[in-house]
Amino acid sequence: MIRKVSDSIKHNILSIALGPLLKIIEAIFDLLIPLIMKAVLDLSQFNTPNNIPNVVSKNIATFIRAFNFGDSFLADALTGGGIILVMGVVGYAITMVAQYLAARSSVNVGTEIRNSLYTKMLTLSKKERNSIGNSKILTLINSDTYQVQQGLLLFVRLIVRAPFILTGSLIISFILDWRIGFAFLAIVPLIILVNVLALRKSSKGYIEIQKDLDSLSNSASETIEGARVIRASNNQEFENNKFSSKTTDYQDKSIAVNKINALINPLTFAITSIVLIVIVFLLKESLFNSGDNLLMASTIIAEMSYLAQIFFVTIQITQAVIDIVKGTVSAKRINEVLMITPQITNSDSPKTGETNIGEELIKFDHVSFSFDEKKMFLNDLNFQIRKGETFGIIGGTGSGKSTIINLIERFYDVSDGAIFYKGIPLKEYDLKSLRNDIGLVNQKSSLFKGTIKSNYLMAKPDASDEEIIKSLKEAEAYEFVNKYEDKINHEVNEGGTNFSGGQKQRLCIGRALLKHPEILILDDSTSALDLLTDKKIRETVKGFKDMTKVIVSQRVATIQNADYILVLEGGQVVGQGKHKDLMKDCPIYRETYETQIKKK
Repeated sequence: MIRKVSDSIKHNILSIALGPLLKIIEAIFDLLIPLIMKAVLDLSQFNTPNNIPNVVSKNIATFIRAFNFGDSFLADALTGGGIILVMGVVGYAITMVAQYLAARSSVNVGTEIRNSLYTKMLTLSKKERNSIGNSKILTLINSDTYQVQQGLLLFVRLIVRAPFILTGSLIISFILDWRIGFAFLAIVPLIILVNVLALRKSSKGYIEIQKDLDSLSNSASETIEGARVIRASNNQEFENNKFSSKTTDYQDKSIAVNKINALINPLTFAITSIVLIVIVFLLKESLFNSGDNLLMASTIIAEMSYLAQIFFVTIQITQAVIDIVKGTVSAKRINEVLMITPQITNSDSPKTGETNIGEELIKFDHVSFSFDEKKMFLNDLNFQIRKGETFGIIGGTGSGKSTIINLIERFYDVSDGAIFYKGIPLKEYDLKSLRNDIGLVNQKSSLFKGTIKSNYLMAKPDASDEEIIKSLKEAEAYEFVNKYEDKINHEVNEGGTNFSGGQKQRLCIGRALLKHPEILILDDSTSALDLLTDKKIRETVKGFKDMTKVIVSQRVATIQNADYILVLEGGQVVGQGKHKDLMKDCPIYRETYETQIKKK
């Protein structure tokens, strides 16, 4: 995994460096072609190379005569054309190799960036991922990485070739005619000024455009997730208007930036045209009133070729600079994420331990936790979970139940106090071993596109079909899975949308049971199940004597038979003990019980 975009560029430095070097050969051929054309025209007037006044044209004419079989204009033209054809074929081959290297290096960099961003997301804590936002992550992986690719592609193709041709054209123009050379030289600063002014203004716009893309991604994602709620509340028009407002804002900013960039090519063309008029004006006497009209004609043809090269190269440079600026802005955004140091990391000297049934497995010692480091969400929690027992956690919405689970799995680190696992501080315990010990079923059932079997193999890659079927039965899920013609190979749509809420929960419970974890955590994971199915699953799970069961629920019926129950209210423990003890000593628990069960 790379730490910043430049690291990936270093990994592909050979292709990135070789591409521009090959482009120099192509550029040399481009610069020589007008001179060869001029030499052929000069030979038609002066017959022999020695009579040609221009030294450069004389030498090229001598080279042409060395290969032809006569001194006629046709022989000179055919030889010159043959040389140009050979240069064209060789130049084409070189160009294809250079283009391949440019494409390969840019795609390699893009692939490495995407893989690194994806890997980084898996290493960040929940708090860090929430601070970035899912929409920005998607924009970085897709749009920003593409901009970096395009910027690098044009960098490799044009960063050496374009300036080389520009400089070469200017130098040759001076050699052929100093007046034209000065006229051409006047073009460059004007074009650079146009580019700098335009790009300074548009580069700021690119930052805002990428931020708007983040917002659009977020809005689209929320709408997809909450489509049912939106339709159920007849809120489609409001959501359409909100999204339309964002797309209009994005459109306006994009058009504003593109308007600025659209001025560059016409202004460049206008500057070039004005210079062309100046050249004709300066040379009108030499062109129309001297005896060496043909010599001047060959010079003018060559100079016009170099003017065309200067024009097209400046256009290419403009486009390259625009894409490189976009890529630079995107690279900066990507680096901001890649350079985040994850808060949840493995200890330098990770430890592991063993615990026997009945012994302390997890201990919360004066644990407090805050999401924003301003106000504590959990306050001074003290409790123990013993190996093999069923530990229930109950409380209202926002009481801190899921946060405790996240702390146990070390998705968050405590703000104060300490958590011990098998007698070892959790921060010192080997992170991979910890999570291998835990089978977690979240409130929101998470199924991935593929098949039922592929989802289960995520928990245990070497599981047999028999083991998968056994875990499905334990989770009361085999009854409906067995009705499918393809059984465990039945397709799972994205997010498991082809299953009901209860079916998804049972599939997720079965997946967690497949690896027979040391700790099974059911975080309100039976909320969509009827009480009978819930009871069957709890009875099955209770039979695993060596497995510690942590059951989080808002339903008393789900946790009342637990060996030990923790009652939460507003981030604090307001009661703990067995069901019968809590009925006596904990008013909140008793009130919940009477509301849910006794008064039914």
